Amino acid sequence: MVKVYSAPDCSWCKKTKDYLKSKKIDYVDVNVQDDIEGRDEMIQLTGDMSIPVVRFNDNYVVGFKKDEIDKNLAMI
Repeated sequence: MVKVYSAPDCSWCKKTKDYLKSKKIDYVDVNVQDDIEGRDEMIQLTGDMSIPVVRFNDNYVVGFKKDEIDKNLAMI
């Protein structure tokens, strides 16, 4: 499962989600602005509050990094 931790007003989050859509990847969007449990989960995972975070099962990518996203997509 792919999960994106994001916020509505984050341009990098939008770019990340648009990129996943262009690859026809289904994902769960966690709005860390409103979802306190989701935000806590993201912080526990990364130790950081930076967004976006794309989670691929046990791996994650912080920020919009196409190469790392593609590498992780190839493994799922």
